[in-house]
Amino acid sequence: MSGANTRVEEAAARVASDHEEILSAVHRLEAALASPAPGRETAWKHRAGAALVGVLDSVNVHRVSAESGGGVIAEAEALLGRPPALAAARSQHVRLLKDAGALLADLEARREDLKLTCKAVRERAGRLASALRNHQALEADLILEAFDLDIGGEG
Repeated sequence: MSGANTRVEEAAARVASDHEEILSAVHRLEAALASPAPGRETAWKHRAGAALVGVLDSVNVHRVSAESGGGVIAEAEALLGRPPALAAARSQHVRLLKDAGALLADLEARREDLKLTCKAVRERAGRLASALRNHQALEADLILEAFDLDIGGEG
């Protein structure tokens, strides 16, 4: 096996591992969001914020890994050039981190603010989780297209 193939397989394996970590963090966030809130909104927001930190951390680790030299995006660019999907993946990293960071900032700064409702937090977090799943699908498609490797799991 050539060095390039080994590098690509390692980069793809890192992305698959990153995706598992992100999914696990999202599940912890979803569990926190599903916990009962009435009468304990402040504690609920604290719990949701703590879970959201895990999502932010895992997305940031993934972004650094994917975009660094030897990362899957750099490897795909070397093979494919700069197709729009790669630019989309990079911009999604920025958007996901920005959206998660803004939600966390609200949870921290407005913990006592009853105008920041649990319903609104759940809706924003749901949109974030959906965007993360869409991003993971985009990256899985890019990896399949560029390297003929399926990181999507079973099947």
